[in-house]
Amino acid sequence: MSSARSRLPHVLFALHSVVATFCVVGPGYRWWGASARPFVLGLPWSLVWALIWLVAVFASLLLYERFTRSVEGEAARSASGDGR
Repeated sequence: MSSARSRLPHVLFALHSVVATFCVVGPGYRWWGASARPFVLGLPWSLVWALIWLVAVFASLLLYERFTRSVEGEAARSASGDGR
């Protein structure tokens, strides 16, 4: 039970990384991001597209790190026998 639950963040992060790579490097950029217009806050859409994915990957990496750190802390506490 706990192994399937603890695997979920790893799978979600890997899936998000593949989707982000597809959208920034692969055909996703050509389909949705490779346009100079419209301008968003004075920046061309192609730059905004890359920045959106950069922020999204940073946020997912931060969430992934926080979750894995909390799981490791819980495992260390249960292994030491501390009931807190």
